[in-house]
Amino acid sequence: MSETVLRLTGITKNYPGVTALKDVSFNVNAGEVHALLGENGAGKSTLVGVAAGVIIPNKGKLEINGQLVEKYSASSSKTAGLAIVYQHSTVLDDLTVEENLFFGLPEDQRPSGRNSSKWAREHLASVQANVNLKAKVGTLSIAERQLIEIARALASNSKVLILDEPTESLTANERERLFEQINRLKALGTGIVYISHRFPEIQKIADRITILRDGDVRGTFDIRTISESDVLQIIVGRNVDHVFPVKSLARTSSKALLEVKNLTSAKFSNVNFSVAPGEIIGLAGVEGNGQRELLRALVGFDKYQGEIIADGVSSKIHSPKDAFDYKIVHLPGDRHVEGLFLPMSVRENISVLVFRKLQKLGITSRKSEAKLSESLIKKLSIKTPNIESKVENLSGGNQQKLLFARSLAADPKVLIADEPTRGVDVGARAEIYGLIREFVDLDHAAVVLSTDAAELAGLCDRVLVFSRGQVVQDLTGDDLTELEIIGAAITSTAVKSEESVKSGSRFAWAKILKSDYVPSWILTGLIIVLALITNQRNSFFLSSRSMNGLLSLAAILIFAALGQLTVLIAGSIDLSVGPLIGLTVVITSFFASSKHAVSGILISLILCLLAGALIGTMNALGVRVVKLPAMISTLVIYIFLQGVALILRPTPAGYVNPWTMKLLRAKFSFLPVTFLIALGLALIFEYLLRKTRPGVELRAVGSSEVKAVRFGARPTGVIICAHIISSLFAVLAGITLTGLVGIGQAGVGAEYTLTGVTAVVLGGASIFGGRGSYIGALLGAILIQEIISAIGFLGLSIAWQEWLPGLLILVGAGLFSRVSGRQNAPS
Repeated sequence: MSETVLRLTGITKNYPGVTALKDVSFNVNAGEVHALLGENGAGKSTLVGVAAGVIIPNKGKLEINGQLVEKYSASSSKTAGLAIVYQHSTVLDDLTVEENLFFGLPEDQRPSGRNSSKWAREHLASVQANVNLKAKVGTLSIAERQLIEIARALASNSKVLILDEPTESLTANERERLFEQINRLKALGTGIVYISHRFPEIQKIADRITILRDGDVRGTFDIRTISESDVLQIIVGRNVDHVFPVKSLARTSSKALLEVKNLTSAKFSNVNFSVAPGEIIGLAGVEGNGQRELLRALVGFDKYQGEIIADGVSSKIHSPKDAFDYKIVHLPGDRHVEGLFLPMSVRENISVLVFRKLQKLGITSRKSEAKLSESLIKKLSIKTPNIESKVENLSGGNQQKLLFARSLAADPKVLIADEPTRGVDVGARAEIYGLIREFVDLDHAAVVLSTDAAELAGLCDRVLVFSRGQVVQDLTGDDLTELEIIGAAITSTAVKSEESVKSGSRFAWAKILKSDYVPSWILTGLIIVLALITNQRNSFFLSSRSMNGLLSLAAILIFAALGQLTVLIAGSIDLSVGPLIGLTVVITSFFASSKHAVSGILISLILCLLAGALIGTMNALGVRVVKLPAMISTLVIYIFLQGVALILRPTPAGYVNPWTMKLLRAKFSFLPVTFLIALGLALIFEYLLRKTRPGVELRAVGSSEVKAVRFGARPTGVIICAHIISSLFAVLAGITLTGLVGIGQAGVGAEYTLTGVTAVVLGGASIFGGRGSYIGALLGAILIQEIISAIGFLGLSIAWQEWLPGLLILVGAGLFSRVSGRQNAPS
């Protein structure tokens, strides 16, 4: 008998109001593929999460490779010998292909620097991934990202490999190559968990199958002893038990209220259908097969190609407002995130789509709002104390009905409903079903997306079943059953179309703007051009004395920018930089005064560095422990530091001794030593960011903390270190500033908070975290200081110093950060 390499025993996992897993036991032997099947919500992802260490069960135990896992974490499962390819991509968009392959691998499995590129190419070739190793993963197609994730998992040499819907984005050839690799790993003794809704794949690759339903194991079978129909019956395992309204005949002879022709995007292709008055069309399929993206395209959230005809008129729907203008209204699937304004009243939520209709002379009529709200509350039987009650205090079912009321208030002709009964009880579901049917019976139409096949079969007149972005079945009449819907999705052999792949590439942002170094080249050009123009107007601008002064001031801003960049890459921000710079000047003025020499500057440097480390830790604890937004946490410290500095130096005092001033103003030729130190630190940190594990981890956490954690990153440690580094750079900026002002003065460094952010943004850092360049930050700081200096040489008014940096922030954020920070369009 084969050795058991994965064993989950008695696993129970409870969530508020839901039991996801009920005493589930599951095991995988060495050298076998054990498939895990079940409907959406059956508990498959929860069970996989427990095995991967990212979900902590309420009861049960986990053993990997014969080792009991005592502490649940991604790193614990990985160390024990488990690798996983998640259903939803966990590759990090802001890292390169090569970095994604190495990130998360145990240290003893990472190739040496000399062989790393060759190693990466070999593993990519094993899954037919023909991609540039240095390309940012965010610039690649979804299929290429999936192949990278698979290659990373296969490269781990783990004893257990979990593949969660690994073929959803793959072509037929790529799928066959994956199966070859699975068979190779089986021969080497790897135990493989294969999760899929596609029974033909499972028949081809699996040895055993286990079926989950409603959090329970419904049986484990040898693949050779069970038929497809038996599997479907076990997966469904119940009759349709919801109360659905009687279906009415659609007025098919009438003009269609909504028609789509050859609709195509990165997720679906060549979709054609029409909806007649009185008709409800359902969209079905395994999650991730394009049906949700199609629905969102119909209401203007996602881009598409093809034609949408609304009530006989060819329409251009590029936003929800466009859809609204064509009498198409969206009922969001997540009422908390996209649907309701929870802190606002019932009245305000109902009337939000029709404010203009309720206005007189530009002022909303409270009486009209109340009348509309009360009529819809009565019609939909919404239970609320009154129309002024906050929506967050209503039950889930009443919140969902309120969302429906808001849609009805807009008087739509077509309702696009995404999971209309998500998170409500059976009674509320029946009411919502009745409301949708009552709506379409008034010569309206509805398109409903649901992951519940029973719901679609009971409610809809037609159901379109999607697989890999294509409609593979159009079910009506007697064929419209729960079993047929599930069967069509599971037995489909459709492959991702070339049109969809090409469409995805057309929607992608220009890849050149994804490079971290494009802003640096642009800034370099701007610095040179501005210097030449200014020097042409005033030849003293490029003199040694002028350059020394410019670079001395630039050094302060460079230090501030390097620290700000560190926290920004980690996905945070530090508003306390400016006041900490000023506090450093104040502290230094006490110890480096005329009464002290060498000892004074050393003591002040040590005290300031300790203060910087303390301030950085306080900022990080506010973010990670107190859970304040970084902007709020560091703003509190900003105010605190300003106050401390004013207590210590209410008025300017404490002249710095001449020896210290001379030391801090030392120069090599015309180059200030402080600038050379800043330049050296920028180069060192750039190298660390690109070539070391801590640098990759910093970018990984900023790119996506959730994904980074799954591969062993420690976000809390990263955030703490980033904030401490930021504060220490601020101290260096303060010491440098002391050499220029020569006296203790509270508030002297306050402006460096905003100018530091400006330099970082100009340097190409993403305001969303995950990417940036220390070289870019350095060049951004130099450009800002050059502009400030050039204003005087060009004879411009002082006002230019105020509005021009602000303009640069807008330009930098718009040109670099916004583009770089967006997720890849065709995901």
